Amino acid sequence: MNALARKTCSVSGQAKRLVWRQAHHRAFSLVELVIVVVIIGVISAVAVPRISSAAKGAKAEALMATLANVRKAVDVYYAEHGKYPGYTPGTTTPDNVMFVRQLMQYSSESGAVNPLGSSTYLYGPYLRPPFPTNPFNNLRDVKVKAVKADADPAKGTVGWVAVLADGAFYISTTTAKLNGVGVLDAKKVDMMVK
Repeated sequence: MNALARKTCSVSGQAKRLVWRQAHHRAFSLVELVIVVVIIGVISAVAVPRISSAAKGAKAEALMATLANVRKAVDVYYAEHGKYPGYTPGTTTPDNVMFVRQLMQYSSESGAVNPLGSSTYLYGPYLRPPFPTNPFNNLRDVKVKAVKADADPAKGTVGWVAVLADGAFYISTTTAKLNGVGVLDAKKVDMMVK
């Protein structure tokens, strides 16, 4: 073989070896894959609890904000009407639907409601629709009680509870569920539940 032919064979052999190496080294080894899976597992073990506890804290804060907004609306209604929302005008019977309507629609001095404002319906609305949802059972309905001593609904069967004698407004849930979202402070639980 002449020199040129030997060089071509030599280059050709090197090229074949290079191509063979590249073809056989494209995949990860089992050890490399196991190491990557272990690293991802460690990161998940550290990150997931932090994310879930942050979500629980956010749920508790959102609940506090909702309660504050509705309580403020109830107080403003009281300041303008001299009574708490929840009574159909001319009656003394608590009305669950009227409570929500009086906070979300325009109202007259007597408490009659209308979705459109006019010279008769000067007050409100105090909240934007839709009425806030209870984050534990996704219910919006309100159980209205005349006085605190009236029977409570079963916890979680309605979204909210309102007491017309003193304007109290609270969530219908159990203390255990509140603790489950990170509301461990007894004072805060008391503010939310009663």
